Amino acid sequence: MPPGDLKQEIGRKALACQHAGLRRRHANIEFVEVPYEGATLPALFMKAPGVAGRAPAVVVFDGTDNCKEMSVLFAGLEFAARGMHTLAIDGPGQGESLRLRGLSARHDYEVPGAAAYDYVAARADVDPARVVVMGYSFGGYYAARIAAFERRYAAGVAFAALHWDLAGWQREMKRRHASDPRTTAQSTFHFPWVMGCPDIDAAIEKAGRFSLAEVAARITCPFLVVHAEDDQVVPVASARRLHDALGSTRKQLKIFTAADGSTYHAQADNRQVGVDYIADWIEETL
Repeated sequence: MPPGDLKQEIGRKALACQHAGLRRRHANIEFVEVPYEGATLPALFMKAPGVAGRAPAVVVFDGTDNCKEMSVLFAGLEFAARGMHTLAIDGPGQGESLRLRGLSARHDYEVPGAAAYDYVAARADVDPARVVVMGYSFGGYYAARIAAFERRYAAGVAFAALHWDLAGWQREMKRRHASDPRTTAQSTFHFPWVMGCPDIDAAIEKAGRFSLAEVAARITCPFLVVHAEDDQVVPVASARRLHDALGSTRKQLKIFTAADGSTYHAQADNRQVGVDYIADWIEETL
């Protein structure tokens, strides 16, 4: 559905339904606002039950068309079971921040990344020395960018890498739309909307700044890249290039295969196997 009043109203209704369900089922979720450039970013803070004192926390940023309400469940529940808190946040260009607040994506995601860290580190129940940043799908770029420039995070996770050449990928999407729109599930309006651009050409130009080519080497904290061998959304070669370019001496690449029980992008076909692996790695790393 193209951006407009109807899309916004449906977004409001969807969020109202999701929040009503979360409030009824998960009493350990707090609905919070993270201060950000004179405004706030909406977030969900899932507390790990039965944890006394300061505990580790994972800050989770979404993918292109995902939302914090998804993240807090598929990732937060597992982290909570391991004694870790979760801040699932809709950054610029994501979820509620985009749909209801008009905040489009930005390449310098260390700015919202720093805002998220400031929020969790100020909480009495979070250990500021054990805060991890994680992003899935498009968020794989965001998490890596944040880890490169916001050094207060103890570790980072890219739950699926982003296209190494995002602008090139979007140029290919434009070509496929022109030749046969049935060859892609991406609409003509979604990516420009996320980018806050009037058309695809402007969005492609902006996408050129969403690159880790000169950024990944700045990452020095422990960093995990998780990807699927058969990923049809982002080629596995992008994950290998990101891992190779990381400046960290403690870096790890996990490529899931059919034998592992998952072959789809960001382990959407078996999310638990990906989240379990990430949670194990975080526990070992912290």
